Amino acid sequence: MSSIFLIIVIVVLLAVIFGGYFSNLNGYLITYIIFSLFVLGGGVSKFIGAGQTTTAVIFGIGAFAILVMFGLKWFSSGSAFSGTPVSWPPTINTCPDYLVNYPRQMQDGTTQNSCIDLIGISKNGSLKVFPKDGPAPTADDYYFSLATQSSDPTAKNQELCQRAITAGLTWEGITNGESCMSSSGPVAPGGGGSGGCPSQ
Repeated sequence: MSSIFLIIVIVVLLAVIFGGYFSNLNGYLITYIIFSLFVLGGGVSKFIGAGQTTTAVIFGIGAFAILVMFGLKWFSSGSAFSGTPVSWPPTINTCPDYLVNYPRQMQDGTTQNSCIDLIGISKNGSLKVFPKDGPAPTADDYYFSLATQSSDPTAKNQELCQRAITAGLTWEGITNGESCMSSSGPVAPGGGGSGGCPSQ
């Protein structure tokens, strides 16, 4: 019972001394610190109570090292419990789902960054399947252009989102992300709002 009281006193003292620091910590870390103190204090007091001082010292050093190691692994910046929000998805594909990036040769000799459909993924058929043999088609129906009117990332994503929906395509991080939001909700296929459900 005295070890529990001692641990509570240590936690209160740490909270008073590092009050500003603890205010910025997340709940997982505070829970881990309290758990660690109980394990460390309880184990050491158990061994000391049994008259095994050497074992208590070895246990204390070993448990402290292990708890610090796991604490750093779990709560350092970028870890699962760090409390720092991570953007999702971590990276957005260059093209809509299942399309392939293709440098389209324009008639004026320039190259336009675009995507092509090799397997017929468009739900409404507005993006035609790119032929495997023969010369590259010149019609725009075979190409999903990645060129946008704006260079602003939010406006660019909104434009690409609307283009993908019009072409009957999905795009992880674009058509199901925040860029495809309207006042009535998400407009992505299957996302509710004004987009409706997919026909599958």
